[in-house]
Amino acid sequence: MRQADGTVVKSRARKIAAALIAFAAGLAIQPDGFAAERAMIGTPSHGLFEFPVVVALKKGFFRDEGLNADKVQMQPAIGVKALVSGDIDYLLAWGSTLRAAVTGVPLKVVAGMAARPLHVFIVRGDIKSGKDLKGKTIGVDSFAGTVDYLARATVRHFGLDPDKDVKIIVSGESPLRLAAVRAGSIDATAIDVAFAVKAEEEGMRRLLNMSDITDLPLSGIGLTDKKLHTEREQVKKVVRATLRGTRFMKENRAETIVMMTDYLHITPTQAGKAYDAAIASFTDDGYISDKGVLLDMQLTKERLKIMKDIPLSQVVDWSLLKEIKAGAR
Repeated sequence: MRQADGTVVKSRARKIAAALIAFAAGLAIQPDGFAAERAMIGTPSHGLFEFPVVVALKKGFFRDEGLNADKVQMQPAIGVKALVSGDIDYLLAWGSTLRAAVTGVPLKVVAGMAARPLHVFIVRGDIKSGKDLKGKTIGVDSFAGTVDYLARATVRHFGLDPDKDVKIIVSGESPLRLAAVRAGSIDATAIDVAFAVKAEEEGMRRLLNMSDITDLPLSGIGLTDKKLHTEREQVKKVVRATLRGTRFMKENRAETIVMMTDYLHITPTQAGKAYDAAIASFTDDGYISDKGVLLDMQLTKERLKIMKDIPLSQVVDWSLLKEIKAGAR
């Protein structure tokens, strides 16, 4: 998906609109005849970070909660707008949701999925060290998004200035950025570990594991304050199904690898390596540490020059997780 291409964006918008025709009806009929609530979930890209939801969809965990859930892919900034407008119900882009909430948009993250980065900084084979990044072009999926932050953090880690020493451009989602490195149109990118394993087998180099330099959370379930207050029971169902997806991943390595192989279009060996490298980054209970949340909030405040203190309660709400743990329904 070339999100910078207006034609492609319009095409995506038409697909969302078509999906919303079903949403407007309010109900969908399951094969066994009962009416299920519709839940539209937005995801910023195709990758391992969203895999608890992918597993929950494939294993029928949303259906078990009485939900007819769908997942649609969209660029993070568009996803936030779709969330606010009601075109989607939930958004898996942790960083974009949190950054919007910091600026006062009435959004909340109610559960985390990947508590630490699942990204690897991949470079062309001729780049041997971080210092070699000077003068190079780095691809991201969107400006001011999580991948953009991770790219800038990497450049700074190696003693360079991301605004002066490198060129950062939008190159699309993970597979497109990987293809751009392969073609030589960009020199490096922060990319999902599942795609990084494949890239290394093709001769590209792993310069850095992003989790080694930052505790920045990567994915979670975001929604509007209004939905949290008016449709709390549905939100709880979505969170519960997603947590079940995470537990399945952690307890069923072999079957998860099969699903990863199919969904991410990688080999079983690549999927196995990616699973082993990433599984510990997924949260067991949906909580993200205050340290991780505060890190993302501080980065947003620095970038937007926000001086006032912002409480954690403006951006996250863990009350549903507490209710689920206590067995409340």
